[in-house]
Amino acid sequence: MREDTEAALKTFEVNTFGRAGILSKLEEKLAADEAVIYIAPTNATVTTTASRKTEKLPGAIALTSKRVLFTYKVLLDHKTISVDLAQVHSVTSSGNSLTGGHIQILTVVNTIDFLVKYKKESIAAIQEAFEAAIAGAKAPQGAGSPDVLAQIQKLAELHTAGVLTETEFSEKKAELLGRL
Repeated sequence: MREDTEAALKTFEVNTFGRAGILSKLEEKLAADEAVIYIAPTNATVTTTASRKTEKLPGAIALTSKRVLFTYKVLLDHKTISVDLAQVHSVTSSGNSLTGGHIQILTVVNTIDFLVKYKKESIAAIQEAFEAAIAGAKAPQGAGSPDVLAQIQKLAELHTAGVLTETEFSEKKAELLGRL
């Protein structure tokens, strides 16, 4: 498993029990220059905007420094929805500690509504990570952008090593993503 994937799983306290295979399939779709910000096995409802066709699918979702990916298995085929961050219109969240949480990503082509942990703090942190990455993708790219990604990777290493707390890591990562 990639280091940034492990760091994202740890940061957001994602349980992968019995779902490591789908995460591996998702990792195969990632480019080497993409930094994983959030990744989790999940169930999602995907609605195609033009036809209003809705499908409920088990799979895995990832937020990277460049795009959102949702991969799922239909019969024997693995399929992936990939959306460039600049193409995401909005991200909303809902839920509470009783009914669970949802993050909804609205794009030109699809709406992806996926399940997340039950804690309100977790739901808010995931939404903030998506919003920061999307804002970074839509902002004009400066000369320092590659340096920011390198700093995020270094932060992930420090967090994994136990030097940074989860809160410190999340706050600094969000700040750096805002600079992209």
